[in-house]
Amino acid sequence: MAETNEQLERLAYEYQLLQAQAQLLAQNLELLTLGRNEFQAVKETLEELKKVEEGNPEILVPIGAGSFLKARIEDKENAIVSVGAGYAIEKNLDDAIAYLEARIKEYDEAIAKNQEALKKLEGQLGELAKKAQELQQKQAMNFSVKK
Repeated sequence: MAETNEQLERLAYEYQLLQAQAQLLAQNLELLTLGRNEFQAVKETLEELKKVEEGNPEILVPIGAGSFLKARIEDKENAIVSVGAGYAIEKNLDDAIAYLEARIKEYDEAIAKNQEALKKLEGQLGELAKKAQELQQKQAMNFSVKK
């Protein structure tokens, strides 16, 4: 009986650890998805800018709190693209779009790895829950009322 309780406690501890790991993976997955979506939005904006025929198209520049300023694009052939660590470089639109596509692909790969790891953890959690249930049933069957 004490051995079964010890096994149940061990399973509960393992379950909590795996659950915490799964929660971290889910949070990481959410952050990766947000990052990917941001790169996708920038890429789509640059692709649409390429289609604009007007020389200096008017745009709205967000300044915060849902407010905007009207502005004109002076150079619609080039974009300044963040390359990480606080650095940005100027690229022509085609190169900028290609760079963004590569970054989106990296995000997609990281998202797929995280989803795979999360699925594996969920399987392990299911197995632990099943083992705990079996131990509880075994314990219940061995339990007898003394008269």
